[in-house]
Amino acid sequence: MGKHRFVIDGQEFDVDVSAYDAAAGTAEVTVNGQRHRVSRAALAKASAVGGASARAPAGSAGARQVARIIARPSTTELRAPMAGRVLRVEATPGQQVQHGQRLLVLDAMKMENSLSAPADGTVAEVAVAVGDTVMQGSLLVRLQR
Repeated sequence: MGKHRFVIDGQEFDVDVSAYDAAAGTAEVTVNGQRHRVSRAALAKASAVGGASARAPAGSAGARQVARIIARPSTTELRAPMAGRVLRVEATPGQQVQHGQRLLVLDAMKMENSLSAPADGTVAEVAVAVGDTVMQGSLLVRLQR
């Protein structure tokens, strides 16, 4: 196991793989100082996620699987694509949502814009309320995957 440095989409991650149990499909890892237990289900989901590249030490199959997990953040943020005013909030903390499900409606230049969940997950935070004015890039909703 040991310490590894992964480069994923240009960002470096220091990863210490302290244990990998192939039979149970779990790994104990520390990523940039934060401890994580990675399950077989998470590994399976991560292997289906594309778009990330990782460089792992040769002969370290467990570490490569962990790299796929690191490439898939555990939280996803929905940010305002434009400045506007929040008309409706349909998401509540703790709610299970599916990719594409409407979370809120933003009014921008007298047009209603439905904003949807970028991924499946659980609503961890709703950072706005009806009537709030937001700038482009403002955090609206945070999902835990």
